[in-house]
This record gives sequence, structure tokens and C-alpha cells, in this order.
Amino acid sequence: MNQKMNWKEMIKTYPDEWVALIDYEQRDPVEIEGIVVAHGPDRKTFHETVGQLLPQYGDMAIRYTGELVKNPELPLLWQISHTD
Repeated sequence: MNQKMNWKEMIKTYPDEWVALIDYEQRDPVEIEGIVVAHGPDRKTFHETVGQLLPQYGDMAIRYTGELVKNPELPLLWQISHTD
């Protein structure tokens, strides 16, 4: 996990997972490239891992490779806060 990946590679390698990136470059609101240092499908467990890595890496970007808006009838913020 020490090679830079682009967003499409992350989606393919870690489908429907949270990813934490270091040494990242964001080209626009969606396209990002960086080194994945943590990943996982469970948001709570993932964020616990990121909390342990934060002192070591400092600045990290967090992204979800899946579809956050699964039900357009529900507000996006509610969906994000209830994603496991």
C-alpha cells in the first residue's frame, strides 16, 4: 500500500470502502490521487484506525469509494451519518 493510486484505481481496488490517503493531490472535487494507508467497509472501525494513524501521518484525505446517495428521498447528510 505504498504506491500512489488514482481515484478510479481506488474504486476498483477498494469498492464500497472508506480510504485514507497520504501524500495526496486533489485535482477537482472528485478526482484525487494518493497513497492509501488505511481502508475498510465499516465506517466506525475505519475511523478508529485513522485515529491511531493520525499522529504518524498528520494530514490525510478521507474518501468513500461507494455511492453515498443511495436513496434520493433522504437528505445526504443523514445518509452520510448513517453509513456503516
